[in-house]
Amino acid sequence: MQELMQNNNEDDQGAFDLWLKGDTKGFSTLYEKYKNRVFGFLIRMTGNREIAEDLLQETFFAALRNADQFDRGRSFLSWLFGIAHKRTIDYFRHVKVESEHKEDAENAVGSRIDRPDKELSNKNIQAIVRDAVAELDPLQREVFLLREMAGVPFKEIAVIMNCPINTALGRMRLALKNIRKELKKRGIDGV
Repeated sequence: MQELMQNNNEDDQGAFDLWLKGDTKGFSTLYEKYKNRVFGFLIRMTGNREIAEDLLQETFFAALRNADQFDRGRSFLSWLFGIAHKRTIDYFRHVKVESEHKEDAENAVGSRIDRPDKELSNKNIQAIVRDAVAELDPLQREVFLLREMAGVPFKEIAVIMNCPINTALGRMRLALKNIRKELKKRGIDGV
């Protein structure tokens, strides 16, 4: 058994060395050998075939980008599973953050403007909100308008703005905070 594992590691090392030298056969060999095992892990972790397929690609791309960090004292499969694990954790963190921000956005200013206020008409509130939006930092304003006015998902906003999704989500949170602050200054509370 020990000898079989050692031969397997040596085969993997040889394929990995080819890969590092730019020979696509090395990558193909390792990909074909381990894709099903890693995919099985990812599908069990996520419960979703499409997400698992995306994470499988991300795992191998990350391995490709970080090949210089491979510790030859470990097995290639172990290293690959470590990368897959990190990608899965990142995915779940992203989902959690996006769901929190989605909840914030659903409770945001734009979704509550049409509710009449006892003291001010909708037109007055809308004008105040427009003024508050105009005063935002340009990046915050762009995220706010893409999300609230155009209904663009945060994932697409990140692509449009060429930034990580967490940056787009953070800008939205700041935009909402600044708009609420401006509304509060003008006597509109609870929005």
